[in-house]
Amino acid sequence: MKRSTKAIVRVITGGVISVIIWRLFRPEAGPAFAAGLFVALVGAAYGLEYIHNRKES
Repeated sequence: MKRSTKAIVRVITGGVISVIIWRLFRPEAGPAFAAGLFVALVGAAYGLEYIHNRKES
């Protein structure tokens, strides 16, 4: 899979999941909470990919 395709999938998936988590568990929180979740989820995806690829080399 191309890098750009991975990035698009991660951004869309991270956005959808962060909004779902935001609305289910913290409906009183503001949009900044969803943005923080988004950054954490997408960052975790890239971090885990880095760890996975580092061990293969």
